Amino acid sequence: MQGDIIDGTKRFAKNRPISPGRAARLSIIPGLGHWYAGAPLKGVVFFAAIVGPIVLGTELDLTVVGAALGIPLDLGGLGLWGFCAYDAYRMARNRMRPAA
Repeated sequence: MQGDIIDGTKRFAKNRPISPGRAARLSIIPGLGHWYAGAPLKGVVFFAAIVGPIVLGTELDLTVVGAALGIPLDLGGLGLWGFCAYDAYRMARNRMRPAA
């Protein structure tokens, strides 16, 4: 109909429903889960912290020390990646809570 006003505010709502599980799954690409949960700057920082050292070849590699001790010590990047997924999950879960 001509002259009808279309309400577009729902399309741009800030409180869109987000899934903590989806945020954690999206973290398979470091930082993408944070971007989805509404923290894009934090996502960029996680991406740079995880992918940057791999690209530059400066990733912390303690496999020689770990081989001597019999324990795996090459978990720096993987540990941070796991924390990235957990943190994205936690952020999305906290964002779902209604404001007090």
